Order: sequence, then C-alpha cells, then structure tokens
Amino acid sequence: MLRLFGLLVLIGGTLAFLFLPWPWRVVVPIALAGVEAIELSIWLSLRRRRPLSGHEALVGERGVLAGPSRVRIRGTSYPARVVDGEVGDRVEVVAVDGMNLVVRRAREG
Repeated sequence: MLRLFGLLVLIGGTLAFLFLPWPWRVVVPIALAGVEAIELSIWLSLRRRRPLSGHEALVGERGVLAGPSRVRIRGTSYPARVVDGEVGDRVEVVAVDGMNLVVRRAREG
C-alpha cells in the first residue's frame, strides 16, 4: 500500500513539474516531497517496533525455569533450550530457535 502511494506521489510530482504553470511547478512537488517524507518516517517507525505476537515477541521476557526443557512465562509453559540455569531459576529469553525459546539465567536488577 505504501509503495503504491509513493509511486503515485512520484508520478504526480513529475507531472506537476512538467505541466503546471510557474509558481505551482515548484510548490506542488515540494508539498508532495513533504508527504513522502512523512510516509517514510511512519514506515521506518513501524519497522523498528517489536513484534506483538508469536514466539518472537517473547525475546527479552523473564520467566521461571519449570523443568529441564520448559520455561513458564506469564502463566504459560513453553519449550526451551537452556543455556544457563537450573530448575526454579529466574531466566530471560535471549532468542527463538524454531519453536523453542533459548533462555539463560536472568541478571539481577
């Protein structure tokens, strides 16, 4: 959707520059460039946002190691690959490996 809008702005700016009289020949492309800059800033901010669902959203979360290969986070048990920690330790999710969460002992603080 945003790509299509950007393409339409580019075409509109080019046509405005070619066919509009003098003062509008500059004003319209500058205004369209401003719209495109706003669109780009929105797109970049959405790219940096953390995932809101799925296993990827759990990276950085803390939980308790419930078993040798299970971690409990917010009341839900997930399969885990334990890098560092014992059963009952507070752990932090550092990565996702397929359907398993990679966890290590959480730092105090």
